[in-house]
Amino acid sequence: VCVCVCRNDKAILGVCVCVCRHDGYGSHGPLLPLPSRYRMGSRDTPELVAYPLPQASSSYMHGGNPSGSVVMVSGLHQLKMNCSRVFNLFCLYGNIEKVKFMKTIPGTALVEMGDEYAVERAVTHLNNVKLFGKRLNVCVSKQHSVVPSQIFELEDGTSSYKDFAMSKNNRFTSAGQASKNIIQPPSCVLHYYNVPLCVTEETFVKLCDDHEVLTFIKYKVFDPKPSAKTLSGLLEWECKTDAVEALTVLNHYQIRVPNGSNPYTLKLCFSTSSHL
Repeated sequence: VCVCVCRNDKAILGVCVCVCRHDGYGSHGPLLPLPSRYRMGSRDTPELVAYPLPQASSSYMHGGNPSGSVVMVSGLHQLKMNCSRVFNLFCLYGNIEKVKFMKTIPGTALVEMGDEYAVERAVTHLNNVKLFGKRLNVCVSKQHSVVPSQIFELEDGTSSYKDFAMSKNNRFTSAGQASKNIIQPPSCVLHYYNVPLCVTEETFVKLCDDHEVLTFIKYKVFDPKPSAKTLSGLLEWECKTDAVEALTVLNHYQIRVPNGSNPYTLKLCFSTSSHL
């Protein structure tokens, strides 16, 4: 059962937030600021005009997990999605602690995030997004944490469970780092950064071809500073779905440079630009 509440507040970009119950998994109540009739008494949420920055509240830093920091994601393509790809998409909205696919409900995963604000952003921006021909249903789970039980092998041979708590690819590990993130809903334009100076448009075309995702239609590189060691820019796809799929697959790809000691980690996020 899903209860959806629609808001047109500028702060949450006018979308519907759903709280669902699936086979015993339910909600603590909406985490987004809602009218009083939707709140749960003693657990009222203060009225927010914008998302507060997370205060590095990952469970491994504080020894506990705040309530409402687990989301249930259903509608995941069983052949094309795994824990790392779930991380690639959800890490845009907050730290990811753990990801576990559910053995009893195919195409469904639990994602433990760093705090309740991360959950708010993930539900707001990713619920009902189309990915690999299926629509994601993202809602708050009643689980307080993700427990590594009933681990099995996914279709691609990877584990159904992965711990990301110490991953360097988490983007909200400090207030300073979090303030630099571009938090946007999915769009057809991706912002790329942290790629070596030798990367060209042809590099990205080959990357898309090698990973069987549709190629972008427009490419832009920002002029680097004289002292810059990396490049950044924009990539535009034909539609939002194509861009979401490309980000899910290519985010955090390791780009190796000839004679280089360490690879560069490609970072992707949705851009504030709607078109190039």
